[in-house]
This record gives sequence, structure tokens and C-alpha cells, in this order.
Amino acid sequence: MESRERHQRMTLEHYLSYYFSQNKGVRLGETTVVSNKVHSNHPATPGHIKIYIDQDAGQTYLGREEANQILHIDVFHEPARLDPVYVARRIWGALETYFNQLRDERRSELTKDECRQIVKELSEKIHVKTAGGQGTVFQLASRKGEISTSKNIIQNHVHVLAELECKYYDSLIFMVDAIEAAIINQGFEIRRVEALDHCKKEIVTEKGTGVGVSLPGFNSPEAKAHIAQQNRLQIILDLASAFGTIEEAKNFLESLTATGNIFLGSFAKKHGDGDLKQTLLDLCNHNLVKKGRFTHTLTDEGKELLEFIKYHQKELEAQVRKSIRKYQIVRHNYQTYHNSELKSRKSQLTDERRVVGLDSHAWLGELAIPETVVAATARSFLQGQRHMSIKREDIKQYGRKSFAPIDTCLAIDCSGSMVGEKIRAVAYLAQHFLLTSREKVSVVTFQETSSKVVIPFTKSYQKLVEGLRSIQPEGMTPLAKGILEAVELVKKKRARNPLLVLITDGIPNYPLWTTDAQADALKAAEMIAQNKIRLVCIGVLPNESFLKELAKIGKGNLYIVDELDKNSLLDVVTQEWQRYKYSK
Repeated sequence: MESRERHQRMTLEHYLSYYFSQNKGVRLGETTVVSNKVHSNHPATPGHIKIYIDQDAGQTYLGREEANQILHIDVFHEPARLDPVYVARRIWGALETYFNQLRDERRSELTKDECRQIVKELSEKIHVKTAGGQGTVFQLASRKGEISTSKNIIQNHVHVLAELECKYYDSLIFMVDAIEAAIINQGFEIRRVEALDHCKKEIVTEKGTGVGVSLPGFNSPEAKAHIAQQNRLQIILDLASAFGTIEEAKNFLESLTATGNIFLGSFAKKHGDGDLKQTLLDLCNHNLVKKGRFTHTLTDEGKELLEFIKYHQKELEAQVRKSIRKYQIVRHNYQTYHNSELKSRKSQLTDERRVVGLDSHAWLGELAIPETVVAATARSFLQGQRHMSIKREDIKQYGRKSFAPIDTCLAIDCSGSMVGEKIRAVAYLAQHFLLTSREKVSVVTFQETSSKVVIPFTKSYQKLVEGLRSIQPEGMTPLAKGILEAVELVKKKRARNPLLVLITDGIPNYPLWTTDAQADALKAAEMIAQNKIRLVCIGVLPNESFLKELAKIGKGNLYIVDELDKNSLLDVVTQEWQRYKYSK
């Protein structure tokens, strides 16, 4: 660690203690306010923070008897609904990093076990609140905190209350960095604190852990309009998440016509009847949809929302892509079985950003003509030559870089059991993977009695989304057919370093060559290994025994997950992709 940063951390205890003794708060970095007092800001001027010097944070929020016992930390961001679990886990990781840093710098005699115990104790003394819920870091990291189910609540800061000894004040740098990263990784912007205003204020607050500050101007027309706009955007993004795309969300709202919901059956088949009913109930609660005797229809507000989506569809689609690209993956523990030793084959490419001299033994790269001329001109001038001449020592060439392109094929079980959340998670995986890796992705589905190449290898996000919209889970699981289709696609397109991701929640129940569906699937798996395709199989616990055998025959890696949800799929595939890409 740089000595300057270490010096800043070592003096932070004295710096904060001094200002707190003066009954003041401070700005930490660009986004954060720290004090022992209550903070608030006006919606019209979000960068100007008021610190109420007559309102102690511990007494106001936690009902403490003594003052100046609790640090109040607010990290500001654009109005949003952040996941408190993710924020808490990042804070926990920051505390671990802080204590490891202390040990590395020999500023602490604590053992690793003692550090872990202190981190756990501190995590129980740090309370976090976002619009998505609240609780101590320990509670939220263990998913035992209070999670808000309301989609209407937004907040412009992460609210933290910490019972922290002075000697640990420098850990605030690590925690604030972690919170800022959590905000950015969830697709939102952090906001700069422009000014601090220390003042007295008579405010009405309730005992407890909520912010509870009566914000000045909260009921002003500007504030109400801003909140209404943020709520509308959140509803649209929730609909896009439920149906996969903005286009599908728009189509769903258009199906809620006054003449009857004749198209809702197709949505129920794809998204699940229970999920569809919950979405309709949420829209009714938002007064966007009204329920009749036999149909659901849009209210006037719902029609306005639909028109807003139509008018701003391109911008909204860009926002969805941004949120998918920046989605922060939560790491999980799985049952894993590794059989693959296949390594990626790397290509050598010219690196025009790196210029090197001519190798003494061989010509290694592409001649860098402009750099060579510049070097020759400079040398000739310094040697007093009337004309420029080029010598061996002047010759420059571009460097080389290694690149391992990986073409990924997702082979997806689209039997009836995959309807709803599972197929949405798979679709999200495909979109996230294409947007973040920027390499070719294809999708093969298998269901009923056949398989289908839904999306050939492509880098086009639009083609990917159009293909995903056509998927409708139903029927049986012809696994052998799906594997064969994927292998043939890889061979036909001459995929580079092919990675086959097989996702299923069942076992095969429709055969291909014989009358034994499982035996046929195992026979098809042999083709994966024969064609040197790296296999990643993701399944659930009830099918572990069969999938272990399939992964072994296909010389692939198996992951047994609790649920085929968005987090587990993203975690597994991202790790496998990186492991394959950078294999040596």
C-alpha cells in the first residue's frame, strides 16, 4: 500500500475525533457524510447536506441514552432501490480486507482467527438501511434482515449506523469504498456531496432504526413529481425483469384491453400462471390495472404508463442493458465435480498500443512504420547527418498479445418444469453473458420430442433477445437430442474454444436412438469429449447421480445448485468461462 494512503488512514482517527469533539460532521471522499448527528437534504438540492447539531444519531435512531456513541454514515447516490443484502456483504468483505491490511502492515498483533471474530462482532454493531430493507450487517449478510417487498420505496443514500471504537475509524475508508462499489455494481450512480450545513433543527423522529427525518420540502410539487417519475421507472424495470424485455412488457400491457384478455394465456404458458397473477396483483396495487369480473384492464394511469413506454422504448431498453451489464454476481457454494482438463487455444494478435525494438534474433511482429521513422529522424539529427537514414537500431515493431476467443453454446432444457422463474434466469444469463464477454453466444433448446437452434452463434444483442422471446417451455426432456444438436452446431460453425453450458432441472425422458432416454443421453455426451468441447453442466440435487455420470462421460464439470436462479447461473458460468479463457 502506498505510504500516502497509509498516512491518511493513520491520521483519520485524529481527524474525525477532532471534528466530532467540535460537534461537527465531515465529508469523507466525494459521496459520504460522517458525524454523530442526524443528516437530511432537500430534494431540490440533493448535494447540500444539513447536519443537525442538536440531534444525536444514536439517541434519535437507536434510542441510546448517551450521546456521541454512534457514527452516522450516509453514502449518497441517485434515487434508487438498492439490495441491502449485497451492500452488507460488501461491507463485511471490506472489514475483512481492513484487518488483513493491518496484519500485513504489522500494525496489529491479532491472529487470523481473532480478526475473524472482531469482524463478526463489528458486523453485529453496524446497521445498514437502503430502500430495499434494513438490518445489521450480520443479519443482512445471513439474509435474516428486514427485506422490504414494496416496489414504491426509493432512497438517495445508503444509511449506516455504526458503533465503532476510535481506533477502528480508519476502517471507514474501506467500508465507504465497498458501499460505493455496491451502488455502481447495481447499475446506479454515486452522487457528490457539494456542501455541509451545520444547524439546529426541531424535527420529529420515531425511535428505531429508520431514517425518520422530516425532509424539508418533501411535499413540494417538484419533490412529488421526482418521486412519481422514479416510481414509474422502477415499475417499468420490474415489468421488464418479469417478462424479459421492455418489448415483452409493452406487449403484456397492450394485451390488457377493454375487450378482454385474449392473449394472457400465452403469457401464462411462458411465465407461469402464478407469476402472472402476482404481476397483475402488483399492477392493481399501483392503480395501473383494474380487475373486472372476467378481465383485467388498464386504468387511465396504466394507459399513460403504456404510452410512456412506447415513446421512450429505446431509452428504456438501454437502461435495461446497462442494469444487466452491471449486475453484481453473488458468489455461492456448490457441490462440484470436475472432470475437464481441456485448455483454451490462444491466438496471437498484433498489439498496436505496444511498440518494441527489433528482436536480436528474429522478426517477431508487424513493422511500426511511424515509430521507426521518428526514431530514425531523431538519431540522424543528433548525429549531425544531412539526410535521414534508417539503421537496425531504429526499427520498431508492434508487440503481440494473446487472445483466447470463446464461443459459448447454451443448451437449455425447455420442458414444462422450466416455466417461470427458471427460464427467465436462463434468458438473463444469456443476455448478461453476451453483454459482458462481447463474444459469440448461441442458444439450443430441447423440449417435447425435438431440439432447435433458437439463436445461432452471434454477437448481436438484438438477435439474442428476439430468439429468447420465442422460447416457451412445455413438454418432455429429450436431452440426447439437445446435446446432439449443440455438438452439430459447434462443428458446423467451427466455434473457437467451444464452451457448452448444459442447463437442466430434470433427467431425460424421451429417447433418441433406443428406448432408453438416459442411455441415449450418455451416448450423446461421448460426442462432447470426442469433439474437444468443454462441458459445464448445471443441475439440481434430485438428479445428481445421473448428471455426475453424464459429466464424467462428457469430460465436463458439474455444478449442483439449490435452485436454477439468476445468481447461481451467473456465478457458475462466469467462473467457468474465466477459468477456461485464462487456462494455461
